[in-house]
Amino acid sequence: MNPNTANLRGLCLIRSLVIASQFGAVFYAEGQLGWMLPYVTLKLLLSALSGFAVFSWWRSYQSWPVTDVELFIHLCVDTLGFSAVLYFSGGANNPFISYLLVPLCISAATLPWAYTWLLGAIGFGAYSLLLFNFIPLEAVAPNQHQHGGAPNTHILGMWANFLVSTVLITYFVFKMAHSLRQREAELASSREHRLQDEQLLAVASLAAGTAHELGTPLSTMKVVLEDLTEQDFDAETRTDLATLGQQLDHCRDILTNLVSTARDLSADNTVTTPAPQYLALLQERWQVLRPDCDLHSSLSPALCKITLKLDGTVSQAILNLLSNGADTSTDELRLDVLEQDHCIIFAISDRGPGLSAEQAAMMSKAFVSSKGKGRGLGLFLSNATAIRYGGELRWRRRAGGGSRVELCLPIAKVCP
Repeated sequence: MNPNTANLRGLCLIRSLVIASQFGAVFYAEGQLGWMLPYVTLKLLLSALSGFAVFSWWRSYQSWPVTDVELFIHLCVDTLGFSAVLYFSGGANNPFISYLLVPLCISAATLPWAYTWLLGAIGFGAYSLLLFNFIPLEAVAPNQHQHGGAPNTHILGMWANFLVSTVLITYFVFKMAHSLRQREAELASSREHRLQDEQLLAVASLAAGTAHELGTPLSTMKVVLEDLTEQDFDAETRTDLATLGQQLDHCRDILTNLVSTARDLSADNTVTTPAPQYLALLQERWQVLRPDCDLHSSLSPALCKITLKLDGTVSQAILNLLSNGADTSTDELRLDVLEQDHCIIFAISDRGPGLSAEQAAMMSKAFVSSKGKGRGLGLFLSNATAIRYGGELRWRRRAGGGSRVELCLPIAKVCP
């Protein structure tokens, strides 16, 4: 349920109780006390508020969510409607005047600060008007005026007390509610990060087991391939066998790098490489991985003289993103390395169909893929690498069509 919807239902309950008590007070005053009040006007006004309360109950059970603006309007209706009731029943002298603080408390606990200050101003303005403009009710009216017609000390004290209460509620209740909401958001973020860590651990365990199991079949395929290369085949078959041998060597290198990267991470070891050399090594690894796909790369002139201190997971993350781009479209695949906002950005651009808003929002989730043949781990692992460095993974639409995925890493974390 939308939080504002739950808040509106709570407000409806409070409003219903207050209206019922006001109806009871009006009938008691008319039948038992005989006070001189405009009872017809009060009953019509309370009936109108009752109709609005019924509408609010109905609205709270509709499917579309309640917005901050809508909840603020409901609180304003309560403040102004109840102020009208007070106008016809003694104004600021009515003991129920303190109810004007209730909508303010609700606003301070649930709405942004601007709405709370505005509602506080409305409530304080209504109180100030009711202090001098109202239909008198002698039974609750103190001696209002001293010599010369000036308000007495009691009335001024009530006015000052309402002002102080309005400011305190607006400030401190909002601060406390904001702290609670912030704490809840931090706990939710912590739970999400813990879930991601558990998923990463599961993937890491699976990768370690798979790497161990792949060693034997790769060695067997290598031996069989060496036997095949010694036989007499035509030129095209020999080319295919050579390509197959390169791919097997690449698989072996991947397993070696996997073990080496894990060892370096456990020992907190990183490799320091000049940026141009790092980009060249990435391009070389990419051409071995996808020899059929051309990669256009560029390095910002500002980065040509810097040195990068990165572990193997960053290179793997970039290759994962490149593979995702190549799987959608091999046309105009680009890797641009640039500096922006104190970050080094590895921008991978393709001409694929792009991502929907829902898919872009799920980039950090494991086992979620926008490709039919994907396993849903590339973006998840790349995002995990970015977070580990204190950066982020962003997706944008590429000018002219396609996607632009940016791996952003703080310069302070990647430059020694």
